[in-house]
Amino acid sequence: MGAVVALLCVELAFVAPYARRAADQLSHAQPAWFLLAVAAEAVSMAAFARLQRLALSTGGLRVGLRAAVSAVFAGNALSATLPGGSLVSITYRTRRMRAWGAGLPLIGFTHAVTGVLSAVALVVLAAVGGTLAGDSARLAGAALQVSAACAATVAALALVRHTDVLRRPVSALLRVWQRLRRGKGGQTSADGLLGELAAMRPPARFWILGLGAALINWAGDLVCVLAVCHAVGSAPASDKVLLAYVAAMTAVSALPLLPAGLGPLDAALVLTLHHGGMPMAAATAADLLYRTLNPGLIGVAGWSVLLVRRRSRSVRGRIRPQGPYRVADPVHERGVEHGHLEDVAG
Repeated sequence: MGAVVALLCVELAFVAPYARRAADQLSHAQPAWFLLAVAAEAVSMAAFARLQRLALSTGGLRVGLRAAVSAVFAGNALSATLPGGSLVSITYRTRRMRAWGAGLPLIGFTHAVTGVLSAVALVVLAAVGGTLAGDSARLAGAALQVSAACAATVAALALVRHTDVLRRPVSALLRVWQRLRRGKGGQTSADGLLGELAAMRPPARFWILGLGAALINWAGDLVCVLAVCHAVGSAPASDKVLLAYVAAMTAVSALPLLPAGLGPLDAALVLTLHHGGMPMAAATAADLLYRTLNPGLIGVAGWSVLLVRRRSRSVRGRIRPQGPYRVADPVHERGVEHGHLEDVAG
């Protein structure tokens, strides 16, 4: 928390000279572009929920879109508003998947494959930006990164197929896990876990659809950044916005413990947009407007989901089912068992 407060002070000191001019830009923001930014963020969140549903479906688990979207909003709210929120978000999404009926192998597969596909999609966007800017070196680097990610994924899937190699380390991990839980259940055998992992064989269609959903997730957020730039009265080139966005997301991934990439994302976005031709005041205003949506509105929506879920659980805990009829006398119960219906009727 101290580090976050210090970072906020540094960021405020950096933004202060441009705050007045940025406020003037925000006061003349165009509502139509702002609504487009809101819609783009909604599409981005729905695409990530679709990606998670696809990953869970490889293990035969069907999750409704509404439940998946609400979990994504709540997880993003935790990630964006708490220090170390990315770890809290993973924990929350893990608990939600367990509540849906997913086993540990399917949950691990879902976390891993969503991370890999999201990283590959971001690299693809960086390659597109480099191509539009005429940077062939960036395209070659992106191709190398995508190839490395694909090779690592294929190697991991091949390793899962050979369960004999993994049986001893998985057994050791399970023993540590069960010792930490101190008998709270979860007595799953290594053979059972490895059998579930080996049974998951995602088809080629899954990888195509999953990469498409990951691309839509990033593209929706990118369209949001482009829309807020237009909303504050600036119209930068699309390739400049794309490069600024990739730089900002890369800065966030370098410091994952900061809530919503506070500081690094803003500095990278503002400076890169300014380097791309936007006035500093307009770039600062665009960043503030983008932050109003992400994590602003997304955080409000996510915490609303969490509060509604907590309230519904507490209400269900207070309600006790009561039928219209109740047998209070055990003699009457015995009468029913022995056919003495007149006693119960009386």
